[in-house]
Order: sequence, then structure tokens, then C-alpha cells
Amino acid sequence: MMLPAKFAERVLRDLGDSEGAALCAALDTEPPVSVRLNPAKCGGPENGGAGREEDADKAAGRSDGVQPAVLADADGRVPWCGDGYYLAARPQFTFDSDFHAGAYYVQEAASQFVGHLLQGVEVAGRRILDLCAAPGGKTTLYASLAGPDGLVVANEIDRRRAQVLADNVRKWGTGNVAVTTCEARQLGGFEAWFDVVAVDAPCSGEGMFRKDRDARGEWSEGNVKLCAATQDELLREAWRALKPGGVLIYSTCTFNRDEDEGALERMLGWPGRSPSMRRGGLSADAWARSGPSGFIPTGHAAKDFSPLWSARLSMRAAAAARPRRGARSSLRWTEPRQPNCAAG
Repeated sequence: MMLPAKFAERVLRDLGDSEGAALCAALDTEPPVSVRLNPAKCGGPENGGAGREEDADKAAGRSDGVQPAVLADADGRVPWCGDGYYLAARPQFTFDSDFHAGAYYVQEAASQFVGHLLQGVEVAGRRILDLCAAPGGKTTLYASLAGPDGLVVANEIDRRRAQVLADNVRKWGTGNVAVTTCEARQLGGFEAWFDVVAVDAPCSGEGMFRKDRDARGEWSEGNVKLCAATQDELLREAWRALKPGGVLIYSTCTFNRDEDEGALERMLGWPGRSPSMRRGGLSADAWARSGPSGFIPTGHAAKDFSPLWSARLSMRAAAAARPRRGARSSLRWTEPRQPNCAAG
């Protein structure tokens, strides 16, 4: 199926003819396959970031000294995640006992970038909210970073997807994740409770055009606007749940400004709001090359083409003005009677 005409027109307009054409051509290529090792089971660096070379080498061997079978077909490391590896071909993961044991997670390299955004942030032992968590790739990454003394609340409002999330959390085996199926406003009621809040927001899925051709037929300009409105509401609740001095990670797998920079620009316009923003943890040169759309061109025809837009924001400790609702939620972490909460 051809790319949506309106999408292609916007990409060419925002990125220019050369970059825009390169992106559109890349979306017609076969996506790479990548995995992220479980540091608790494979002896990895547990840092979620680029990792030193010697640390990444340690990650290649399990704690029992045996290399996970999947790495026999490794085709280089993911540059921004010490536990991430590209594979030369897609194996039959369902036949791999290491996969079922949670020794690794099959995760796009772009999704692994959120760990890089948390470099320099004290995450171990902290409380993390993953507001839109299914199927669990980023959740398991946060769980490894939080460590045994930390807590990750992984939320997914769709109960069927939440079951997949819970299954993946169990396989990962860190024991520090609680899976919930709450509405965002309920979790916003944990006001100023989380050290890190991650919003991998539902989006129009333009980054999925490469691996899911059906996504092309489902795309529309109207859906972009609907998604942007949903993202605004999610960010409001995420900000309510964040502690003063805490960090908010916002990401999408889409390329348009309304859902990416536009969401943060609207957020920065809230009354009393003064978050500081670090754009994607990228160098100034990389951001400058991204153009008006915010898309970061990391080699369109190469395996590190990344369909992820992300940003890191922090709440200034002194001024934590928050969007308020008419009635404050009575939801508290210590109340097990909440019907939508299930241990993960």
C-alpha cells in the first residue's frame, strides 16, 4: 500500500525534498530486528543507556557464562542502549527457551532510547509510572533501572493489552512492577507521588508504516488531531502525578508536529507551568538537523532508522503549579480495594 498522500506531502514540506524522500523510501524497506537483554538474567550493565564497550561485552553472557542463543546472529549493538543488540535476521522467537524465560525482550531499537533519556537521573530505588505501558518493552527497561528497591507502576487501560503486559512483566522477573488498568485521571490522583512519569502516548502511528502496512490505511489527518487531544489530557494527568523535581518522559512513534513538539508547546503554555525541557537527549547538531517536524534522521536507509520522537522534561522543585480538577481523587496506593489494580 502506498504511503498516505497527505502524509508524504507533509514530510516533503517539513524535511525538504532530499530528507523527505529518504524518509519515505525508508518506510518501504524491511525493518531491522533488535533485542534487549535482561541484565538480571544476563549480567548486563543495567544502565539503559549507551553503556561502555566492556559493559556491553559482559551483557553478551548470562550469569551462568552461557551466551543467549539469540546473540549467535547478532549484527552489532544498539548505540544508545548497552543491553541492546541488532540481529541479522528474525529468528523463530517462540522456539527459544531464553525468550520464554525472559532472558531478553524483542524490542525496536528506537523504543530502547527512553533509557538513554534517563542517563544522569537517579532512578534506582525510585517510583516510576509508565502511564501507557502495554505491551511492556519500556516497562521492563524501567524495571531494570529501578532495581529491587524501586517500584514501577505499569498502566494499560485496555484489559486485553494489560494481560499481555502482565505476562511480559512476569517473564522479565524483576518483581518490582505493579500492573494497573486505571484511567489516567485516577493515576493523576497520586498527586506528586512519582519520581519519574513516562508517557509513551497513543498516537497516529506514522512510525509504524514501515512494519505494519495496515497502519497506512488507518491514518488520517483527523486521527492526528484526535490523538493530539488525547495526548494533551494524558500529559496533564502525568504532570499531576509527578513530584516536584521529578522527570517526565514523553514519546510517540509518529512524526508530525501536532503530536510531538506541539504537545509540549501546548503544555508549556499551561498557566503557572514552567517545566525545563531537554529535547531527546540529543546533541544540538542532531536536533538542528531534525527540521520543523522534529524527526531525527539517523540514517534513513540504515538499520538505525528510528521511528521514535521523545523528549525529557523536569519539574522545577520550587514551583510545582498543577492543573486541578474539580474534585481531588481519593485513590491512594495503600488502598488495595481499588478494583482496577492487579499485581504484575
